[in-house]
Amino acid sequence: MSNADFRQAALSGARWTLAAKLGLQLFTWPVTILVIRLLEPGDYGLLAMAMVIIGFVSLFGEMGLGIALVQADKLNDQAARAACAGILACNMLMVVVLGTLAPFAAQWYEEPQLVDVMRVLTLELLISSLSAVPQAELERQLRFRQLSVASISAGIAGATTTLVLALLGFGVWSLVFGNLTIAVVRTTLIIFFNGRFVWPSFRHGIAPVRGLVRFSSHVLAARVLWYWYGQSDQIILARLLHTSIFGYYNVAAQLAMLPASKAMEIINRVAFPILSRMHGTQGSLRVMHARLLGLVATYAFGACWGLAAVAPELVATLLGEKWLTATLPLALLAAVAPLRMLSALNNTVTSASGAPQASTIELAVAGSLIPVAVFTGAWVNGLYGACLAWPLSYPVVYLVSNALTCKAVGASKRHGLLPLAFPMVAAMVMWLCIWALRRQLSGTLPMGALLVLELVAGSIIYIVAFHVLAPALARDARKLTMDLLRPGRSAGPKPPDQASAPSR
Repeated sequence: MSNADFRQAALSGARWTLAAKLGLQLFTWPVTILVIRLLEPGDYGLLAMAMVIIGFVSLFGEMGLGIALVQADKLNDQAARAACAGILACNMLMVVVLGTLAPFAAQWYEEPQLVDVMRVLTLELLISSLSAVPQAELERQLRFRQLSVASISAGIAGATTTLVLALLGFGVWSLVFGNLTIAVVRTTLIIFFNGRFVWPSFRHGIAPVRGLVRFSSHVLAARVLWYWYGQSDQIILARLLHTSIFGYYNVAAQLAMLPASKAMEIINRVAFPILSRMHGTQGSLRVMHARLLGLVATYAFGACWGLAAVAPELVATLLGEKWLTATLPLALLAAVAPLRMLSALNNTVTSASGAPQASTIELAVAGSLIPVAVFTGAWVNGLYGACLAWPLSYPVVYLVSNALTCKAVGASKRHGLLPLAFPMVAAMVMWLCIWALRRQLSGTLPMGALLVLELVAGSIIYIVAFHVLAPALARDARKLTMDLLRPGRSAGPKPPDQASAPSR
């Protein structure tokens, strides 16, 4: 594929993934509110208990082979069938293990009903395992439209099933069967769109996927480290802080990462398979990495630092006075969110470039440094010390991430830092202007009106400052935005890499 083809594939993929996310949320949010009103808190608590265990085990569900298949230069039928067999066998083993451990989990949580809930939910692992290889084949061919349709259809079917069963009084089982419906519909559609069912086969043993095992082992290690790194602060602070204080941290952490997490879901879904097709030409990957850093940094610093700047008015207006304690935690955690978003992008780039060990090392550093920093901060100064630990310690993680990623793409460390400079400066100007506006108008305007004024003024100031500081990057960001809003300009790519597609 030429660079123009890659661009059209990226635009089409981003457009369809974004449409899937937005369209699905517009349907599921009202349904979720209705279901919450129908069910009891204990129903959600029971499901959460089961998903804590199943969620960790599911990290090993496709053994990292799904990503390895997308990243591989070539994929033949023998490798696809061997991978499918390995993934299915692994999930069958996990179902047996979880079924055996379910009574012990129920005893630990003192919830006898958890046994049946866990055992039924494990069926989701088996169902989803059948779609792992077909999904990898669709991603290799950059067929994001089909993947998005499968995601939307499964989400709607699952939400509808949950609502109907909740109306019929099925309690927690409405949530369980809603999850299973999502897995069934999504797996069925992915197999249908792929055009074939990949029959599992160990006829040739593991030889066809032996070359992928090293890559997938790093993927698995990175997932375990990511799970620990992503949950360690919650585990530590739940023990150190009072329940209500921990609630402030939890809500602030979710709000702070909201702009970053939603954007990265879309970026990673589109970027990984496209970058994987480019990893054979290091020069192209290096240029694409720099461009992605600039564009993602433009969004991340503008959105996240803007959120941090308006934190006092946002908390008071949307959450109410009882949540005012979460204001400073929100500002501190949102301030470091851009670096966390850019580190996630770097992990995608290194995995796509065939160097997953870089992500493993970075997550190992984060999984060691962040828990210690958060524990120390909480021990010294409670909630605020724990939140301050993030902006003080995470830049070290990003420097490690940048060094490893630049090495993987064949660039200097400076290559990964320069694209961040102008968005950071523009965001600082925006933050200072919002602070000055607050000092001038606080007490003279209602809190809601001041929030709206800060958002409008801050957005204008950031855009103007960014255009002055980095006109070329600003033009690139503006062009990308216009391309995403005008789908007629790119009808979507034809499936590339036909020579390396699995034989039928």
